[in-house]
Amino acid sequence: MTACRGIRGATTADANTEEAIHAAAAELVEALIDANGLEEDSLAAVFFTMTPDLDA
Repeated sequence: MTACRGIRGATTADANTEEAIHAAAAELVEALIDANGLEEDSLAAVFFTMTPDLDA
């Protein structure tokens, strides 16, 4: 049977730009994968939310 886990993380973007938001999200996902000993291929879904001030 395959395990199903929920993992939460949070980060901040250096600026309200597409590049900064993408970089922060990528860094967060990488850190969560590393910290939890996961394989990238084992991710089934990732949900992102942002505060209203990030609108780039």
